[in-house]
Amino acid sequence: MQLPFYRDFGEKQLLFKESKHYQANKIDTPQMFDKWYKDFSRPYKNPKAKFEFFYRGVSEASFKLFNSAQREWLVNNIASWKSGGNYLGFIRSLITEAKSLRVFERVLEYHQINYDNEADFPILSILQHYGAPTPLMDWSYNLDVALYFATENVNPYAVSGEIGGYFSVYIIKKDSQSGLKNIFHYTKKEFPNLGHFSQSKYIENGKGNFVCYISDFEKNEQKAPTLKPNIPSQKTRRKQRPLTTYYNHHIIPQEGLFIFNPYPDRPLEECFTSNNQASKKMKIANETLAPFLCYNIRKDLADYVRRKINLKEVNNSYIYPDIRRFSTAVKEQVFNNKAR
Repeated sequence: MQLPFYRDFGEKQLLFKESKHYQANKIDTPQMFDKWYKDFSRPYKNPKAKFEFFYRGVSEASFKLFNSAQREWLVNNIASWKSGGNYLGFIRSLITEAKSLRVFERVLEYHQINYDNEADFPILSILQHYGAPTPLMDWSYNLDVALYFATENVNPYAVSGEIGGYFSVYIIKKDSQSGLKNIFHYTKKEFPNLGHFSQSKYIENGKGNFVCYISDFEKNEQKAPTLKPNIPSQKTRRKQRPLTTYYNHHIIPQEGLFIFNPYPDRPLEECFTSNNQASKKMKIANETLAPFLCYNIRKDLADYVRRKINLKEVNNSYIYPDIRRFSTAVKEQVFNNKAR
């Protein structure tokens, strides 16, 4: 089946917060972009506000915010397969298969992760960045990073209809979302597992609007299990055990975090729908996740945007750091200097 998408801005705007300063939440000129960019870059420069905004860039304004597991589940209609099962069972099977790999077990053992009870989300974070479908969606604390991903593959010449002429940047202001919590809020500082969120108090027949975020950049005071022999003491490493950066140091320059959406067919924006027309149609009772912002930016501004963020050295080599290439460049530069 084909994934649903937005046919026009009128349909899309029902699910998002209306901007007070930009008509129809559109950015149509370089001057408008400069003002918008200045406004939303400001929190990042304030240490107290730096982690209050989440950003995500998408190359097509018509796309709904489905994560990779939802896309695979829906497009391939896995529920109808002979052993399709339910959606969270599908996610569980991915985790179980990954757990059979000895290399994952050794890495998580080193980080003092209980392989039986705590490994689910660390494994999902690895799978997320190596091509397997997961219920996690990438966001960033850095607007420049979101703009990079929004414009990375934009083609301003391939346009169909008005909405086809725009890409989008989504913005969640965390302190305005009283229901959006760090995943450890629900697990009393211990690493969570998928089963914890399969309980009906979080997910009611696929119709609730529970989501949470997962981050290594904020303070997560996880408790370590009893130390095993030959594992370095917790005191000899960082106090905070990582959750998202195993095998993926791209998360560090990308300043990335994940949002966990446990539903099989609800795009993320439909989980943030209190007090708007869409939520009344769906009869969703939870009032703690209000709609967030989406700004739609003309595709013919993409090159201008790329040049703006490149001034801050946010480009392909920064987003996807190749340590081998960097090391070679360091060696060559030093040798060149010695030969002068």
